[in-house]
Amino acid sequence: MPRRSEFTDQYGDALRVLTVASGRPAAVVNLDGRYGLRVDFEFSRYALATNTADAVGLVDRDAETPWRVQVFADRDRCAVLLADATADWLIDAYESAMQKAAAS
Repeated sequence: MPRRSEFTDQYGDALRVLTVASGRPAAVVNLDGRYGLRVDFEFSRYALATNTADAVGLVDRDAETPWRVQVFADRDRCAVLLADATADWLIDAYESAMQKAAAS
């Protein structure tokens, strides 16, 4: 059963943090049955925030695992990882990942 609306409600604060920090809308996305928080940028780049030990996904209860933010660029229909950062707080992981992406 799709859980996008459930995670949108549950992670409303995290979505607002990403929206304010990025100046762009953030949304819950379904990636082959796993979920993440995504912000799209210009030049086919996007940030994906997750909080599980798995490569992609959201846990049912926030604050159990650190946040991971990855920044990707779509090149020739392939996602190329530009930056990867992990922190206990979403905003810290986001800022670190964006700094690393800007330096790459």
